[in-house]
Amino acid sequence: MDTIWLPRLDSGISVKHQALKASIRGAIADGTLPAGARLPPVREVAWKLGITAGTVARAYKDLVDATVLAAVVGRGTFVSEPAALPAPEPEMSFLTEAWPEDEVNLRSAQVADVGQGAVFHCLLTTLPPPGADHYVSYPTIAADAPLRRELAQWFASDSHGQIEAEDMVLTSGAQHGMVVLFQALLHGPRPVILTEELAYPGFRHAAALVRAPIHGVPFDDDGLLPEALDAACRETGAQVLCTSAETHNPTTIRTSPERRAAILAIARHYGLQIIDDDCFGLSSDVSPGYRVLGPERSWVISSLSKTLSPDLRVGVVITPHGRSGLVRAAAQQQFFGLSRPLVDLVQAAMTSGEARAIRGRMQVFQDRRLAQTRAVLGPFGVVTRDRVPFAWLRMPRGWRASSFMRAAEAHGIRLKAADEFALIDGRAPNAVRLALTGTRSDVRFNAALQTLAGLLSAPPHEIDV
Repeated sequence: MDTIWLPRLDSGISVKHQALKASIRGAIADGTLPAGARLPPVREVAWKLGITAGTVARAYKDLVDATVLAAVVGRGTFVSEPAALPAPEPEMSFLTEAWPEDEVNLRSAQVADVGQGAVFHCLLTTLPPPGADHYVSYPTIAADAPLRRELAQWFASDSHGQIEAEDMVLTSGAQHGMVVLFQALLHGPRPVILTEELAYPGFRHAAALVRAPIHGVPFDDDGLLPEALDAACRETGAQVLCTSAETHNPTTIRTSPERRAAILAIARHYGLQIIDDDCFGLSSDVSPGYRVLGPERSWVISSLSKTLSPDLRVGVVITPHGRSGLVRAAAQQQFFGLSRPLVDLVQAAMTSGEARAIRGRMQVFQDRRLAQTRAVLGPFGVVTRDRVPFAWLRMPRGWRASSFMRAAEAHGIRLKAADEFALIDGRAPNAVRLALTGTRSDVRFNAALQTLAGLLSAPPHEIDV
C-alpha cells in the first residue's frame, strides 16, 4: 500500500542518511509504517527535505541490506513483511523454456540462426586428437593461450585499440565476466557501483550477487551527464562505473568522444574504475573508447553470444595492460577456467574462418531487420543504429508503454518496456525496446512491425478509472 508519510531529520543525528534511517526505523517501530507500506520515491523525499537523492538512496539501500526494507524492481521500496519475502518472478524465463510458437519475440535479444549449429557440429566431429596431457588435468593459462590470441584479433577495434592475449581473461559468458570483475575490483564493507539510470538489467543482477549497492546516474544522447556523475562520486564514494558506452542498452546511443573525455577526467579525479560492457561487438564507429583514452582504468567486457552463439558461453574480460592477474585469480577461484572441449571448438571456428563467416551472415541478417524496422516504424520516430540488433521506440501521444505492451500482446507480440531497465526507485521514460533478431521468420517479423504501426496510428481513447 502507498503512504503519504515522509521521514524527518530532527533526530539530532548530524549525518543525514543516518538520520533518515533512524526516522524510518522509528516509524516502523511505532506502527506508522506497517509491513507492506510503500515508502515515497527517493527523488520525492530528496526534494521535500532539501537533500540529495544520493543521500536518500543510501539510507534506503542500507535498510534493504539490513532486510528492514524490501526493494521490488519496477514497483518501489516497501517495509519488509515479518515472514520471508517470496522469491521474485524470474525476469529471464526464456532461459529456462522455449519461446512459445504462437508469439513473436521482440522482447529478448537473441541471435539469428545462420547455420552455426551445423558448423559447430561439423567442427566437433573433426577436432584433432587430444595431446598426451589433455583431459587429465585442470584448465591452465597455457591451455587457452592460443584461443586468447585468436580472440585478441577478433575483439581488436579502433574503439578498444590493440589487444594483447595476456590482457584477456576468458569467462563463461559476459554476465559471468561482470561478476568476476566486480569481485576483483570492489573492496571494503560497502562498495558502490554506478551505472546509467536506465541500464541493462544484468548490471543490477551482478551487483546483487556481490552485495554491492548500485546507483543510477542521469544521461542524455551523448552519454552520462558529467555533473551528475561528479555528484554521484562525491556522495557515494563509488569505486566502479559500469557503463555501456559503445551501445547503450536499451536506447542504442554511443557515448560521444567529448563526453568520454569529461567522464574520464572525473574518473581519474575520484579513482573510479570504468567497466565498458560491449557485448554486441559489431559497432562500426571508429572513434577511440575508454580503453584507448584511459588505458590505466578501463576494463572491457564482451562475449561471442551476440556474434556467434549464446550457447557457447564464452566471454572475455579485457584488462588494462599488466593487470590481468587480478581478474584471472578471481576467475580461477570460481571455476578454474573454460573446459578444453569448448576451447578447442571455438579455436577451430576461429582458425578455420568459420567464425568470421558466421559473423558476416549474422550481419546481413541484422541489416535486413534494421531496414525492415526503419521502413515500417520510421514514421513513428523509432531509434535505430547500424549493427545494433534492437530499436528504441518512444510512445506517441495517447499511448503509455504498459498499455501499448498489453495491446501488442493481444496480437501475440512481446516487447520490453523501458521500466524493466530502470534501477530500483528509478524513473523510466515512456518507451519500449524492440529486439530485432529474436524471431526467425522475416515474414512474421514484418507482419509484427505492421501490427505495431497500426497500433501506434490509433491510440486508445477510453479512460480507465
